[in-house]
Amino acid sequence: NLSSVITGTILAVDVNVGDRVSAGQQLVRIDDSTLRAQLLQSEGSLNSAQARLAQIRSGDTGTAVSATANLSSARVAYQTALANVRRNQQLFAQGYVSQAAVDQANEAAAAAEAQLRSAEVTAQNATVSGNAGSAAQSEIRSQQAAVVEAQGAVQVARAQIAQAVVVAPFDGVVTQRSVDPGSFAVPGTALVQVSALDPVYVNIGIPEEDLPYIHPGTAVDLSIGSLPGRSWHAQVSAVNSATTQGTLSYLARVVLPNPELDLKAGMVADVRFVKAQQTGAIIVPRAALVQSDNGTAVYVLEKSPECKCDGKAKLTSVVTGLETDTEMEISGEGIAPGVKVIVLRPDTLKDGSPVSISSGSGTTASPARAST
Repeated sequence: NLSSVITGTILAVDVNVGDRVSAGQQLVRIDDSTLRAQLLQSEGSLNSAQARLAQIRSGDTGTAVSATANLSSARVAYQTALANVRRNQQLFAQGYVSQAAVDQANEAAAAAEAQLRSAEVTAQNATVSGNAGSAAQSEIRSQQAAVVEAQGAVQVARAQIAQAVVVAPFDGVVTQRSVDPGSFAVPGTALVQVSALDPVYVNIGIPEEDLPYIHPGTAVDLSIGSLPGRSWHAQVSAVNSATTQGTLSYLARVVLPNPELDLKAGMVADVRFVKAQQTGAIIVPRAALVQSDNGTAVYVLEKSPECKCDGKAKLTSVVTGLETDTEMEISGEGIAPGVKVIVLRPDTLKDGSPVSISSGSGTTASPARAST
């Protein structure tokens, strides 16, 4: 969220929501006419302080000092009046002030110009005289401090003018615009929001029991429900060593490139990672598993010559191992690659039930890599 550090009327908002912006690009411009007038005043004070210091060093404390000070003040007053004219013209064009206000500003500028011309004549006619040795060293040091103070005021005024323009801190996309021209900028109040969406960060809450399996470099697969048919393969870039406030999970982060800006802030991703893997495991669909008096089991299709069927269901106890959302690793007596396992409604069977095979009613246990 980008806000202003100065107070003033917003003159221009150069971007809209969805616009791409580059680092340093102007986003919002705030009226700086008052600040520029203050800068002129500070510069005038600096000129006066420098002139006074020079005259003290040369011993001149007479008419020239007064004439120079008056000339500096007249210049500041004239520049301030011109700035006020420009400001009123801009506000008149936007419908915020009347023509009378513009006319009044023009009249004030004309009067200030007349005073400036008079001060210029007076300064030209002033004579400079004095003795360099007549100024006390303490007075010189005091005036040197005044010059330094005036220089600081000029630098502050210039910095404030620079702050009247709000720029993009980095390349990104405008995701929120809270103001329009004519609005009043207040320090700390958001004007626009810029988000860096290339790359994007995917924050993952990792429960404590899964923490040993997640570390920087862990491979993950991601999918997003609002972007069907697409998936991303990436690696974990960082894992927080403390729990996220208010939860019992640890924050892991994945960085995804997003050159087309398809991924938006706030999207929800489904993240999958491998906790363990085993080559050559015997796996079956999870639908084949049933619960028996002896624990987890499957129905194996066993040939039966006396039955006019494809075989009989034999309840076989198994030990489960690694798993995925749809498959389970099993082991046990009689479980081997090629054994037929019944998967269609095995909960309706009993040990020894005759079985006829139809499409989709069975599967063959096979070696594969089981993982979760």
